Amino acid sequence: MRRLLAAALLTPLAATVLVAGTAQAAPAEVPDPLVNGTHQVSEAPYDLGDSAYTPPGFAKPVELTGQVYYPSDAAKGPYPLVLFLHGRHATCMSAPTGGTATLAWPCTQGRLPIPSHRGYDYAARALASHGYAVVSISANGINAVDNADAQYGMVARGHLVLKHLDLWRDWRDQPGAPIPQEAVRSFDLGKIGLMGHSRGGEGVVRAVELNSQRPQPYAIKAILPLAPTDFHRRIPLNLPVGTLIPTCDGDLSDLQGVHYYDDARYSDPNDIGVHTIFTVLGANHNYFNTNWAPSSGLAGALDDWRSSNTSSQCHPSQSTRLTEEQQRKVGNGYLGSFFRHYLGGDAAFAPLWKGEAGTPASIAPATVLVSYHAPSQNNRRLDINRFAAADSDKVNQLGGQVVPGGTLTSRLCGGTASTTDVSCLNTKQASRQREPHRGWGTLGVSAQRLLWGHISDTLSNTIPVAYQDVRKFSAVRFRAAVDFTDPANPAGVAQDLQVVVTDRAGGRSSVPVAQFGKALDYPHVPPGTPDVIPHLLFNQVRVPLSAFSGVDLSRVDSVYLAFNKTPKGAIALADLSFTD
Repeated sequence: MRRLLAAALLTPLAATVLVAGTAQAAPAEVPDPLVNGTHQVSEAPYDLGDSAYTPPGFAKPVELTGQVYYPSDAAKGPYPLVLFLHGRHATCMSAPTGGTATLAWPCTQGRLPIPSHRGYDYAARALASHGYAVVSISANGINAVDNADAQYGMVARGHLVLKHLDLWRDWRDQPGAPIPQEAVRSFDLGKIGLMGHSRGGEGVVRAVELNSQRPQPYAIKAILPLAPTDFHRRIPLNLPVGTLIPTCDGDLSDLQGVHYYDDARYSDPNDIGVHTIFTVLGANHNYFNTNWAPSSGLAGALDDWRSSNTSSQCHPSQSTRLTEEQQRKVGNGYLGSFFRHYLGGDAAFAPLWKGEAGTPASIAPATVLVSYHAPSQNNRRLDINRFAAADSDKVNQLGGQVVPGGTLTSRLCGGTASTTDVSCLNTKQASRQREPHRGWGTLGVSAQRLLWGHISDTLSNTIPVAYQDVRKFSAVRFRAAVDFTDPANPAGVAQDLQVVVTDRAGGRSSVPVAQFGKALDYPHVPPGTPDVIPHLLFNQVRVPLSAFSGVDLSRVDSVYLAFNKTPKGAIALADLSFTD
């Protein structure tokens, strides 16, 4: 696997009696991400022609078409610039509404281009109201022939993104811009963010890579792949990467975008990038783009979740499935807050993106689960156990002992070749859809599959003396997934356990993880007809160190899990660490 460099870097447990902690969950509060900003917004289209640009190495010329959204008052700038890139969809339609859709470019006589790039108007206008310039670009010409390309058009998409940035750079000093030049000059090319949907998600990852190879690269500071493909397992590093995963994705039902987070975690010890993955329960692939959703009336628009299983959580008849409006609230709120935090420096959203805060009330009834992986640089993360080696059930990352207590059994799972005997599920019917984090030919997430059958069962990780002062960190966290195929987990019932911290003087404190989120909720398992859900998805459990009362955080000698909240259970466990 190749590693990507962001332009910013080119400059150059034994059983024991437990005493419960007294701290209660106090969910961190964040601003309502759906409230519009104070800037008036202007917008304009631009179109340089259907065959205006031929990406290097691509077989056909493509269009240079886009829509720009920006704060009307240029004098209040500079405004960070965010560029949106849509994914693969039909390119032409026979009528403005209804009609038939085709995949060709340019559109033949009598047919109209499908404006996929206008499907994010709602998010672009909201972000612009907070003081951002947003450019959403069309990639119909790439979509028409990308399956015949050796790279499925991903490199071409990366070049197209950079070409549009070139246009806006040049329009600062040259005529031709679709908006007043003083507005163009208010765009801050020193703070650029990229969002890509579906194949566009992989396209913006490639844009980061291609940009790093330029003599004078753009200052791309953050990227958000939304329901992305990851055909080629590229690894974006050294900048914030937020990957959105919709659990009812009927287009990419293997949820392959999880690998942008998974592959980056330990690939480079010098990576300064923050990696987040946010899983949207009940969201599909298409509804984030208004022009791909049925309410648009446009040719080719559809609900990509096409399973006939009416009992599935993803079926439109179920309350667990998000409507178009509900899903776009998620898109608007999380897309906007990501760039406002990581590109604009709005620290008020930090709890949301670390997973300290729950889903904002304004985005209800959607549930969004956030996992956060801090960089190891500058003491922001201390890995206790990565569960990545054959002996990780005996010795942890710090050199401390790993001790299972009681009847607990464990085995290494995932992370190896695609054979069923390393499945993290109890069943042997492993598949890409069931276990998205698996490597399937390339290394995926290594984990420990834990099975307990008594409330005295524990799993202890000893912390060596050199690492016992953890006062610089804010939380202990890990990722876990409930095995819905194992009868040890009662169907429909959330799992729970306690995180216990002890110190060298004998102080100890335990905190139930259910107090801090929904990571161990039982996934919706539809009866009857086979379905591509549920997925075994790793979700973050984050417990603030402030919750462990009566423990000396300068001399922590163990962190262990106590399985005393439920009589039995089975989970997969990964990525145990202290974090900022």
